[in-house]
Amino acid sequence: MRPARHTRRARTWAAAAGIALLAGSLAACGGDAEDTASTSNDGPAAADGKLATALKPLDAYPVPTEKLDKAGSIAGKTIFYIPITKQAPQFTTTEKTLAAAVKAAGLRLQVCDGKGTPTEIGGCIGQATDAKAAAIIADAIPYGLAANGFDAAQKAGIPVVISNQVPDPAHPASKTLTWIPVPGTEQQIRIFDWIAADAKGKANILVNQSSDGPSPAAYVTGGEAALKKSCPDCKLTVNKVTSSNFALVPSSTSAALLKDPSINYVDAQFEQYLQPTQGGVQQTSRTDIKVVTGSASLGGLKALKSGSLAAVTAQAAAFQGWVDTDAALRLIVGQPVPEYNIPTRLFTKDNIGDVKLTEEAELAGEWFGPATYTDDFKKLWGVA
Repeated sequence: MRPARHTRRARTWAAAAGIALLAGSLAACGGDAEDTASTSNDGPAAADGKLATALKPLDAYPVPTEKLDKAGSIAGKTIFYIPITKQAPQFTTTEKTLAAAVKAAGLRLQVCDGKGTPTEIGGCIGQATDAKAAAIIADAIPYGLAANGFDAAQKAGIPVVISNQVPDPAHPASKTLTWIPVPGTEQQIRIFDWIAADAKGKANILVNQSSDGPSPAAYVTGGEAALKKSCPDCKLTVNKVTSSNFALVPSSTSAALLKDPSINYVDAQFEQYLQPTQGGVQQTSRTDIKVVTGSASLGGLKALKSGSLAAVTAQAAAFQGWVDTDAALRLIVGQPVPEYNIPTRLFTKDNIGDVKLTEEAELAGEWFGPATYTDDFKKLWGVA
């Protein structure tokens, strides 16, 4: 990858490196080091403009233009996909499209569930290394959570793609390692923008922020910085939750709401926290609170349409499966990995009626733009 890219990201995320990586983690959505800079708001007018754009689909997906050389030389090999846990619906979508992309490229896919624990994750990486995998795609796994395994895999000549994570400056991209972040900060800003507009600048927000790894905190920090500019009178309270202890999410949510009865919006940062978050709201018997969530899948969008959610953000997890494959293929054949952009979109009652809420539509990626990117990738790989 380009040295300038490494330096820029390492400098931007130096502060994030000090955040502790927790065992038994689920960092569901990654983020780009450039999110905050590229999406910061100067005030309400800027926020309103970006909010309107966030509601619309893309005219076209941002597919790379650099062709893949020597693709035929790696046919028949196996790529390992290791999600931090298959509990998150988003990873199911990525897994299915990864399978389609890997097959199109003439390779095989092996999936190993990290189950949210360092032991299982390390076991999966070890399995891939022992099997002499062509590449490892690790989804939402902080490098520090499985450093020994990632180091050993690269030492054995197996390239590693880490998706959905803040790039770790201690482990910069190289010929055997690349990072594919997604705009988690962008999602957080857009959901806060919507809340501020819906509340007419007087929102009191409780966010159930994942404390698993460095990424979730970085997203909320970026979102809060933008919120202070676009909505000076809005208040934000952070309630830290963890995937390793879902049972405590309802009680911690209700406790925060009872402590501050003026809270009128609750944000479950990622959809896997949505159900226990809603359980906590229900424990208070309050019906005036609007609930939102990020990294939504088909279930979240259906909940929005039914009225049980007020707004959601989502990332193009189907497109990400093809991006992850593209990055892995380039590392395998020794080509530079390009910059990638994973689209996101805001969904509310204003645009959900135009969205086809089916698994087929989700897997096609048509919620975010024209679903022609699969053919575009195949042409890049010379298999169309």
